[in-house]
Amino acid sequence: MPTGAYRCIERTGRFPVAVCRRDQLGLESLGKTSEKEPDQEKNEESRALPWYLQVQTPSQEPKSISERQRLPDLPPEPPPLLQPMLQHISVDLGLDDLYLLDLRDLDPPPALGANLLMVIGTARSEKHLHVSADRLCRWLRTTHRLTPYADGLLGRGELRLKLKRKNRRARMLNSVGASDSSNTDDGIRTGWVCVNIGMVEDGRGSPLKAVELKDDNYVGFGGEISGVRVVVQMLTEEKREELELETLWSQALARYTRRKDRIAKGQVEEAATSDHLGPSLGFNASSSTLSLAP
Repeated sequence: MPTGAYRCIERTGRFPVAVCRRDQLGLESLGKTSEKEPDQEKNEESRALPWYLQVQTPSQEPKSISERQRLPDLPPEPPPLLQPMLQHISVDLGLDDLYLLDLRDLDPPPALGANLLMVIGTARSEKHLHVSADRLCRWLRTTHRLTPYADGLLGRGELRLKLKRKNRRARMLNSVGASDSSNTDDGIRTGWVCVNIGMVEDGRGSPLKAVELKDDNYVGFGGEISGVRVVVQMLTEEKREELELETLWSQALARYTRRKDRIAKGQVEEAATSDHLGPSLGFNASSSTLSLAP
């Protein structure tokens, strides 16, 4: 008999059945609550902690090192420079999540130039971004005798000078009791460096040279150059999520492919229609004349 029932007997002097059942239910409920005590203690502890000490589980699982350093697949007929450059960017420079875009067939071509191959990589910090871009330019100059141009790159002396000016301005504001709370771009935290390598040899191994145009219907000036233009986009993780260059150019390629397929399908239907109506109407394709058949 439950202990609560004995206590009631001592107090009242008679056997309380309802009280005994009530005590049994209470003991069962206590047993159930005792099983849930660890979860409740965890919830109470998490509620007792302030928000800045609570550990939040990330929405996306972090990628492993092998996944972040995996090289992208090469496009068909890649230039000889592409494979060693990707290896150098991933292993020596330490850029993660490399992504390769083949924009050689895109029409109209991008503003960076026609026959374009674009490589996108993520730097781990602002300093890592500028150091990696500077080392890539030096490697291309010394190893492959190329003349790359890095847009957005801050040189060592330039970065030091800008930091010195920023600190001097902060000291002047502190001396008068003011603070610089504006979110204007100070020219130091760029978050994006575009390394334009220029024209390199194409995948067929032909040398980089101008091609003579034999088409009499060509209108314009200059000449066509056989080669591939390579561009490396280096961004910090925050800037890459903000710009989403992969999505932008992938959608442009998808639109171009759909338009190209639609034009090709229209040409096939037009050719089939002309072949079907040509013999009955006496159409001569060589002389481009139309005569009614008797």
